[in-house]
Amino acid sequence: MRCGDFKASYIKDEEIFQSFFVKFWLALFFIFLILIPFVADAYILYIANLIGFAIIGAVGLNILTGFTGQISLGHAAFVGVGGYTAAILMTRLNFSFWLALPCAGLVAALAGLVIGIPSLRVKGLFSFTGNP
Repeated sequence: MRCGDFKASYIKDEEIFQSFFVKFWLALFFIFLILIPFVADAYILYIANLIGFAIIGAVGLNILTGFTGQISLGHAAFVGVGGYTAAILMTRLNFSFWLALPCAGLVAALAGLVIGIPSLRVKGLFSFTGNP
């Protein structure tokens, strides 16, 4: 007796939307996301923004640790650099949100390059014990 969910091909195994049930509820969720700014008050939008920021950080961390197998030592710092840059550009320099968002992404990417390029030189297991 077979037990489990067996797929006939690799393409079927990697499908994101595997059934009509998933497609229906995902479409309903996206409609909800589109309509929420028009019907919600300021507090609900604030909470939705916080949830969105957490989702962005979690998806980035999932890509880093789940797909590449690397550890994250400064992931939250780069998310913070992007958020701080967007806030400064919009409040102090009067940038629009749509201009501040890609600029914040570029600044966070540059900060990642400043840290990431020198760290490419590290070889093997790196320990802080002082032993070679």
